[in-house]
Amino acid sequence: MNGFLLIFEDRIKDFWEKYTEAEMQELFADILTYANANPQAFVKELEQVQFDPVLQPLPIVLEALSRDSDKWGEFFVNLLNTILVKAKSSANPQEMVDNLIEFAHIETHPKLFVKHVAKRLHQELTDDNLYTKSAAISMLPNYLDNPVVVDKEDIIQELQNKLRNPKWQIRYLAYISLKKFNLLPPDYSLSFTDKLLRMYKGRPLTY
Repeated sequence: MNGFLLIFEDRIKDFWEKYTEAEMQELFADILTYANANPQAFVKELEQVQFDPVLQPLPIVLEALSRDSDKWGEFFVNLLNTILVKAKSSANPQEMVDNLIEFAHIETHPKLFVKHVAKRLHQELTDDNLYTKSAAISMLPNYLDNPVVVDKEDIIQELQNKLRNPKWQIRYLAYISLKKFNLLPPDYSLSFTDKLLRMYKGRPLTY
């Protein structure tokens, strides 16, 4: 019997369909209270349903847990690794890495665990998987203003190296991610070829 589902399944369904802002905030608070009451049991229950494509509980849970990141920081680090590993064997890797969007709730937290999140994403920049590499390129610049994140110059250098990647999707994502934070190399501009590819093939991968 999954206690998390018994208590929250209907409320999560209502969240996506008809909840008011006040009801959303109440659900976040109730999930956090439930999780903090027995963290180990909660994690086991969540693992059974966290990637359920119909219920989609993970975005709601992550927003709830981000409100007590002192207690749940390690959970975010472990979940990040789980998502990256699963994406590499998933039949729908884009759907799996889309779960990382909710990490935006913790990227500015000046907590030690965020350092480990950024480090894990940094490692993914040199992986061969197009989807996880793209996710890391999209996410990492958002962590660079966080005081706990180290090796910032190395991260920027590695992101800039992606501007010369053989795959146009990686080059384009690196370009828009760096441009957003004014981190492009001096006088760099997107090539005409990549502009055409973006026009005819659409925006590549991730968010």
